[in-house]
Amino acid sequence: MMRLDWPELDERECNKDWESAIEYSYSEWDKDQSNKTKLIRTLFLYWYVYVEDISPFLSDDLVLSRLKTVSSFGKEYLSDNIDFQWLYGYVSSINPELFGKLEDYDEIEQEGRLFIKRALEKEPKNIFLQMLEKGTEPYDKYSKWKYDRRNDLERYFKNFFQGCSLYDEYFAEIGNKSL
Repeated sequence: MMRLDWPELDERECNKDWESAIEYSYSEWDKDQSNKTKLIRTLFLYWYVYVEDISPFLSDDLVLSRLKTVSSFGKEYLSDNIDFQWLYGYVSSINPELFGKLEDYDEIEQEGRLFIKRALEKEPKNIFLQMLEKGTEPYDKYSKWKYDRRNDLERYFKNFFQGCSLYDEYFAEIGNKSL
């Protein structure tokens, strides 16, 4: 796994300039679709914007359409990239309805879990990937696992998700919940 810094987008997100961040990320990715960081960060931003409904200046249909465009491109061209695997796996396993037809909900959710598992197979000692994979288990089992590893998780999150971007703040918060 690598840090996914994107200074120009980070600055917009740190300043909570959502309209600029949203438009900038998609247009920059569209110009340079082979850039892994741009694709992954744009995928995350559009997922978050749609789920949290923080974009009054773009229609839900446009946000969802762009989210599907970016995720489909990633599945086609980055399905073996560990950073795409864990992020797409995470967002599609918790919101499968955004990535396909409603009747395919269970299939998409399982696909997301498989993406997380494939990322973990590449870095089996990565505690963050372990946490994502364990998060698909029953809550009591997951919370005990997380509690037992709270010091390692806290260290990981302080080192890896340390910026003020939406991406860093979101995953730092996820990691620190109930530690």
